Amino acid sequence: MALDQKHSLWLKKYKIHIASFLFAVLVWFLVITDGTFDHIVSVPIRVPDSPPNMILAESFPQQAKMRVRGQGMTLLAYLLFREAQLEPKVEWKIGPQTVHMTKEDVVLSGAAKSISVLQLIDPLEKTVAVKSRITIKPLPGYTVVDELAFDPDSVTVAGPASVIRTIDAVYTQEKVLEKIKRPVAGEIKLTVSPEQRIELSRTATAFSQDVQKLMEKRISRIPIRVINAPEEVSAFAIPATLSLIAEGGVHRIAALTEKEINAYIDFPRAADRGGADYLAYVDPLPGVRFRSIEPKRFKVILERKNK
Repeated sequence: MALDQKHSLWLKKYKIHIASFLFAVLVWFLVITDGTFDHIVSVPIRVPDSPPNMILAESFPQQAKMRVRGQGMTLLAYLLFREAQLEPKVEWKIGPQTVHMTKEDVVLSGAAKSISVLQLIDPLEKTVAVKSRITIKPLPGYTVVDELAFDPDSVTVAGPASVIRTIDAVYTQEKVLEKIKRPVAGEIKLTVSPEQRIELSRTATAFSQDVQKLMEKRISRIPIRVINAPEEVSAFAIPATLSLIAEGGVHRIAALTEKEINAYIDFPRAADRGGADYLAYVDPLPGVRFRSIEPKRFKVILERKNK
């Protein structure tokens, strides 16, 4: 009894607010459904019956996409009742043939007769890479290791061919993770522009990023090779080794040795610059940054090979 009384008092107190809200929703619905909109909808394909002595060797697509225009209420009715079908003109003959379908092949019935078929959409699917809009900011003294990984790292996009051909990647939502000092993982949504009117095979993907304590160490006695020297000579760098500081995650740097580092002098590139001293180059390694290479320059000794 007390509960019913409390409920009655609540209705009396808020009935004006409730009535106002319902009236606003009704006005919004009338405005929306009275407007004219373009929309992409699916339409079933009905293939004419084949002659008694013929049969389709391959299955025909079950649906097509079309762009239509109509009032909101009419489009809503179409989405509910699907009063349309695509009836392509098939020339029954032996052998393969291409069936060209046009908007004139769409047969509308019922309330759908009020909508206009603007075009049939040439559907296309392809698989593209997932690209990151995730920013990870470690705490001072920590660093990200390797690239941020996605699982899966690709997604299938489907839609109008004219749009799909221009897409080479799908991006994640923007996300910033700050003050990170350990590996992070999670799930993030994939985004596409509503104007593109495309479908994704999945709307989210898992991500992971290794974060480790920052470490640096100097590595010495890294051998230098001279590459692309003339075939008739042997080339040697003087001095024959270099040292540098490697910086990165503690697990990666602690195990890093000079044997994993490739240092070289590209002889043609060095010769084009002129001078007697040459710069050395170091190939990058995943998750490692190099700095403070010593010495800065090297000499190259050429010796003619014995024939």
